[in-house]
Amino acid sequence: MAPRLRSTGVLTLAASLTALAACARQSAPLGAAPAATAAPVDSAAAAADARIAADVTWLASPARGGRLAGSREANDVAAFLVRRYQALGLAGAFAASCAGLDCVPAYSQRFDIPGGGSGQNVAARVPGRDSVLAGEVVIVGAHRDHIGRNAFMSMDPDASDPDLPPTLHPGADDNASGTAAVLELARHLAARPARRTVLVVHFDAEEEGLYGSGAFTQRPPVPRAAVKLMVNLDMVGRLRGDRLYIEVARGGRPVEQLADSATRAAALRPESTGEIAGRSDHASFADWKVPALALFTGFHSDYHRGTDIAARVNVPGIRRVVDVAESIVRAAADRPE
Repeated sequence: MAPRLRSTGVLTLAASLTALAACARQSAPLGAAPAATAAPVDSAAAAADARIAADVTWLASPARGGRLAGSREANDVAAFLVRRYQALGLAGAFAASCAGLDCVPAYSQRFDIPGGGSGQNVAARVPGRDSVLAGEVVIVGAHRDHIGRNAFMSMDPDASDPDLPPTLHPGADDNASGTAAVLELARHLAARPARRTVLVVHFDAEEEGLYGSGAFTQRPPVPRAAVKLMVNLDMVGRLRGDRLYIEVARGGRPVEQLADSATRAAALRPESTGEIAGRSDHASFADWKVPALALFTGFHSDYHRGTDIAARVNVPGIRRVVDVAESIVRAAADRPE
């Protein structure tokens, strides 16, 4: 989740998060559901939890270096995502690169980051099964980057101390959780495609200013008129109780009703929020004049700190968010109109 630097400033954000930390409840450990929502788990759910936990752990490992956009570690993450989609049998979503007579759709879209460096979005395509509707598209995405050892974007109180080593920010909730959720959702969609085509996208350089999603909408792999809905998953790893936050950035009441219905069907309580307005990638799609919404489980005292580790992520909670996202995506991708 990008900090609200452009409008409120670092000090205001820090003050609000300090107040938040005073009343925040700790999330369940990795793999454990909160007591309030504990329920018998079947074998399919247990297998999904294991996959999600493994992905969050890998993405938030110290070996990933905090996934700062443009870094070697961020490139490793991009390669990891490509391998996962290849294993699912999904082709890349971007314009084909050709060598001789062979043209292969690309998984990566590279772009320049203002101020230096380059990023790359990673996306795959789940073809629609309806010959008439397959030309229309639903997009589900999450940003894959975090802030690395960047002291400027850190909320750790000692991050700027020159006498201390730079703080590593694992970004387990922000946004290894959303990245893992999109991977799990892609698995479901690949096994049972919707009528319309679905693009699964991992945006880069969100933390610096939504640059990856901006690059995607500036050089889209599909026409804007073909995109019926964008669903963004950002910080979905700290589900507490049964409350899931929803922000509808564009699309109004019909999109809100779609999200509310899917959330309630998953035995969760939808709550509208403006906390992340303009701060995550769905905002780029709203600016592109595409219906867009975000799912979010709330800020917490580990936001942009070195303590945002995999052990504090609520894995069954992520699975429940995946269920909500899948219901939204399928409702939008399967309806006849």
